Amino acid sequence: MPSFSVSRILPLSVALCCAAGLPLSAVPSRPEAAATTPAMSIDSTAVSPRDPRIQYMGRLAFAGDAEAKMGFPGVTIRFAYRGPAPTILLGASSAFCGFNLSVNGWQPVVVRPPEGRSELPLPSGPAPKGGWVVELVRRNENWQGVATFHGLRLPAGCELLAPLPLPKRKLMFIGDSITCGEAIDRVPPELDNTSRMADAPRAYGMLLGRELGAQVHLVSCGGRGVMRNWKGEGSDRDVTAPQFFQRALPDEPEAKWDHASYMPDAIVIALGQNDLSSGFVDETAFTAAFASFLADIRKVHPRAAVLFTESPMRSEDPATEDGRKREFQRRCLRTVVEAARKAGDKRVAFAPLHQYPGTPTNAHPVAFQHEQIAAELIGPLRSLVGW
Repeated sequence: MPSFSVSRILPLSVALCCAAGLPLSAVPSRPEAAATTPAMSIDSTAVSPRDPRIQYMGRLAFAGDAEAKMGFPGVTIRFAYRGPAPTILLGASSAFCGFNLSVNGWQPVVVRPPEGRSELPLPSGPAPKGGWVVELVRRNENWQGVATFHGLRLPAGCELLAPLPLPKRKLMFIGDSITCGEAIDRVPPELDNTSRMADAPRAYGMLLGRELGAQVHLVSCGGRGVMRNWKGEGSDRDVTAPQFFQRALPDEPEAKWDHASYMPDAIVIALGQNDLSSGFVDETAFTAAFASFLADIRKVHPRAAVLFTESPMRSEDPATEDGRKREFQRRCLRTVVEAARKAGDKRVAFAPLHQYPGTPTNAHPVAFQHEQIAAELIGPLRSLVGW
């Protein structure tokens, strides 16, 4: 079974691996290289993905005791251990799934599994009092591949510990590729490797979660909107937000999400960029689509604060078509919010955003622009939720 490759896109990757205790064999001479791993020892113990000592943040779909599938971005796997190194067992439906691996808070390195089953050995050696705390965070999203966590393999003498509890505050961000952190890591000269460019942990939603001390679920899919996709196809041709909101895996109808398992204090909805990518839609229909989606959310999260916002990719110049689309969506969202508040739902608001135009070759906001988006949204979010 092949091991994970570790992409050296950070100049300090080798030093970070050594500092975190990762074996140098995990840092290949080429980013795509992979080493083979010895067969499972008879002294090792298998740990199921359902083991209570393993924490999760984000939506997963469990299949029995041996699989936890990840389609949405930002899904976090966290556990702690002491002693000899365990091995993380994962799978990927494509070669484009990417993860950030962090140990004891060190700056993360990027790992990318090959298609199929793979494994990643972890640090050994003397550990601090709390042990080695491992976080593996999914960087990218569903269309780039579904990843699967198959649990851990513990060698003899490895002690799996209970990590610190996750934050009590809970946030959810429903959106498109912007919310996913698509193309966020671009710097000149711009990379064309999508799995390395996407980086959900640096996107505005997860930045806000860290700033506010909250868990985060990113319920987001690139190219999708509230009523149609970027090509102008409706829900009869492609999955839209009201559909993937109900799922643990966005494109699998049978993967139903249990909303009671995660009750957010606040939900930020950032949709509409893709709905209008191929042209305007009927204003009444667009407004009704957002109102209907809000009603769906209220059925399962009646007490959550809901903050609507808009696409940061659009021009603010009203003389341009893009600027007119911005004003069009603002009217629709304000109509939805005003109607909800008149009906007694006081925990709904709209927060406008400035344009953050990415780069000349790609309009997706880059990392520092996501920081600016988070800075714009934190005030309205605090005000609405009461934090």
